[in-house]
Amino acid sequence: MQFRTLAVVAVALLVALSGCAALEGVTTDDSPNETNAENETNITSENGNAQDGNGTGTDVTDTTDEDEATDPADEDDTATAEWRPPEEPNRPLENKREDRIEDISVVDTEPAEDGDGYSNFNLEVVANTSMENVDPPEHGDVIGEPYFFVKINEGPDNRKIVERTGEVRMEENGTFHIDVRPAGIEEFGEGSLTVEVFLMDEDKDWDDIYDADSTEVDFDPGTDDSADDESETDGTSANESGTDGNN
Repeated sequence: MQFRTLAVVAVALLVALSGCAALEGVTTDDSPNETNAENETNITSENGNAQDGNGTGTDVTDTTDEDEATDPADEDDTATAEWRPPEEPNRPLENKREDRIEDISVVDTEPAEDGDGYSNFNLEVVANTSMENVDPPEHGDVIGEPYFFVKINEGPDNRKIVERTGEVRMEENGTFHIDVRPAGIEEFGEGSLTVEVFLMDEDKDWDDIYDADSTEVDFDPGTDDSADDESETDGTSANESGTDGNN
């Protein structure tokens, strides 16, 4: 009888010990899950840092694109652009002339091949282009839009607008460079040209003349083609005569 009691107690102890072992196994499995959660948090944080790094790379790329967009080589250069007849001012023109153009100079001159006059030139204008409050309020914007155009006169029946600038900066005593492209003046013959510079304000309905002044330029478009042809003809004749004599 006592033996049976001991056997029962032994079995009960075995069952109790088995239950504790099972509980310890569950606790041990939970710890790796918590560790994995921490690892996932760390991975997310690292990915976030990597994305921030990529964002910085994007900013660098954007900066590079911006630098390329402002490359001076891509900007339009009036001096080398193809010449086309400039846009006419909006008419009728309203005369609001004031003493605004101080001086017109002929610059960047190229002497003619025969040494008399210029075959090409540009202009430098000193003028007051301030137009902060010149337009009537009903036009919506009282600020003016100053620009220059250049007209060349070769007698009363030959007048031509050869250049028109874009809107220029407003300055009380500014110096402005105006390119006169050769293709715009190549039709004029040798002689004195009256070069007029107009300071204008662009409006929707009609443009305003704020001043105009002129200067004289001795123009020589180049050598005489007919003279060159005659020289070539004379040279050919001389060569042929020399050949006959040798024979």
